[in-house]
Amino acid sequence: MDTTEAGRQLPNVVADEHLIHVHSVNNDSSSLLDQSKELDSWSQRKILKNLFVLCFAYCLLLTGFWALTNLESTMNAAKGMGPDSQAIIYGFSMISSLFLPELTINRFGCKKILIFTTVLSLPYIAANIHLRWDSLIVTAALFGLSNGPFSAAFTMYIDEIALRFESKVTANVEFVMACFFGVFAFFMENTQIWGNAISSFVLKPETKIPGMMNLTLPEKCGADFEPEVNITNSNLIPPTEEERFLLIGIFVGMGVLATILYIIFLDELGNDVKREGCEAVAGRFVVSLKHYKTFHQIMLIPLTVAIGIESALYSNEFTEVRSFSLN
Repeated sequence: MDTTEAGRQLPNVVADEHLIHVHSVNNDSSSLLDQSKELDSWSQRKILKNLFVLCFAYCLLLTGFWALTNLESTMNAAKGMGPDSQAIIYGFSMISSLFLPELTINRFGCKKILIFTTVLSLPYIAANIHLRWDSLIVTAALFGLSNGPFSAAFTMYIDEIALRFESKVTANVEFVMACFFGVFAFFMENTQIWGNAISSFVLKPETKIPGMMNLTLPEKCGADFEPEVNITNSNLIPPTEEERFLLIGIFVGMGVLATILYIIFLDELGNDVKREGCEAVAGRFVVSLKHYKTFHQIMLIPLTVAIGIESALYSNEFTEVRSFSLN
């Protein structure tokens, strides 16, 4: 391998007992991809088409999820069902992220995993139509279990098509990878924008309460906010059943469209099925634990925890309005 080709390799850092070895993902025997398979040559147009389909379908699916996440502590505040379902999702996501990605992707490939996990995510969105503990909790657990394989398959697909695109251009693989994940970040941020826009459009009250004005005093804002006193604010009126059906129906429809896009337009990688079994999962889990022998990996833990706390604060506390009755 010449120096030019070597410069295009994306380094993969693996922590050993005393040393940190840097090697290429192309020669990594523990990679999820089967490097021994002969691949069909993908044109640049085909690669970019798959990148767009992958990211656009992601945007369609996650738009509904993030919009409902912002509304869970308000629209589904009864008995804490909304926030509790979110906690269950992230709890099961941690478990699935540790054990399920390699086992599932090795057996079925990225495309099938993306389709299957997208379908598993839809019941949770649909369960927000009628609030029941059993349906909401079970579907939240399914969503969490599907999240690990979905995220792994998604990022692995982008990683692989970026490597294939790099072989057809003069830019190095780090630059191509950054561009591809930049496109993904664009669609990811759009999930919040369009999710909140759709929620605002559907839940916006048509008429205001006549003859009354908002008398909220400054000292009753923030932590001291009392919705049962502030009955003049029409924004605090809970959504009607029709509005809830319309909102959830839109989000479920977007998820179904995402599934159709994956089925029809997303191409299979062809080198992501290895069928190695549970032994490979256990081996990779042990390798992952070795990462925490290095200082820079340990320093990522408090940052991750801080981001998680911040996310919960923004999605639940800042958007929370306790349920009340106008009677």
